[in-house]
Amino acid sequence: MQQRTEKILDVYRQLLPGLLHKLARIPDPRSPKKVKHQMTIMMIYGILMFVFQMPSRRETNQEMTGPRLLKHLQAVFPELTDMPHQDTLCRLLEKMDVDQIEIAYIDMLRHLIYKKKI
Repeated sequence: MQQRTEKILDVYRQLLPGLLHKLARIPDPRSPKKVKHQMTIMMIYGILMFVFQMPSRRETNQEMTGPRLLKHLQAVFPELTDMPHQDTLCRLLEKMDVDQIEIAYIDMLRHLIYKKKI
């Protein structure tokens, strides 16, 4: 898991800043007083879950909340203090307009195609 994370982060280090900037602009439906993790952290967690092809929320919580992975992710994302629980991400995705995620992703792909990076 650690080696995969390091390799993937090298690629995403180039792609993520623009995508995360767009994802951060998506309205957060959560109560501001109860928010522990920023929207960008929640989106990073969801992206990593997808990249690592986690089969279940339970396995995601077991694999991605370890201290070793957190240490490596903090090198790239210093604002990451701890990993959110998978149920937190699930509740966020249930409440938010997930079409906005797709729009941000498509915008990133268009930009990469325009710059001839793909």
